[in-house]
Amino acid sequence: MTPYYEQDGITIYHGDCRDVLPRLDAESVDLVLTDPPYGVNWESGWRQEGFGRIANDDGTLDLVPLLSLTLRLLRPYRHIYVFGPATFDGLPIGGQCELIWDKGVVGMGDLTSPWGASHERIAFGTYQPKHVKSRGQKGALAARLRRGSVITVPRVPTGTMTHPTEKPQLLLRQLIESSSSIGEAILDPFMGTGSTLIAARTEGRRAIGIELEERYCEIAVKRLQQAVLPVEVLA
Repeated sequence: MTPYYEQDGITIYHGDCRDVLPRLDAESVDLVLTDPPYGVNWESGWRQEGFGRIANDDGTLDLVPLLSLTLRLLRPYRHIYVFGPATFDGLPIGGQCELIWDKGVVGMGDLTSPWGASHERIAFGTYQPKHVKSRGQKGALAARLRRGSVITVPRVPTGTMTHPTEKPQLLLRQLIESSSSIGEAILDPFMGTGSTLIAARTEGRRAIGIELEERYCEIAVKRLQQAVLPVEVLA
């Protein structure tokens, strides 16, 4: 399978992750960090050019079987983060915890309500396949001290976004630092415009991204080419 892009430890595949994942090597990544479609039929009406609808965001995407395909690539007892109202039901994932990304601003949403969402959920867990015995790695992967489940990071400013659900680099870098070490491999099967890949490279990790829409693959490549290479470890 020929990558869409491959350079400096970063690999991009253009295609449906349900077709790409089975063709990648088992137990080849150290962390899964992804933001799949939530099934809300999101469509921008705020920017003049708009983003259009997100592929597979019509509520028909069955996330659990897809995550099962993803776990095949994840090494045992390593971590997975999934943005949104994800469920790990029936999957061999333990140590589950819901993180909250506090965006610091109130979202638009239903303007008739006195309340507006200012946060986003992130499902966290550890891959614990039954066929593999524990290797005594509990806690050994964290590059940072244990921290609280609420992470406050400003969202990406609307005028600079390259994708309708783009996540800020500071947030992604914190997750990457907490669950991987320098030189390890990160997987994002719904990479969008490559924010996870850029964060991974900034933190000295390798990364694999998969994206269905070629327009976002093109933007991801441009962003990677423009991004700086030196590792800058978070304070």
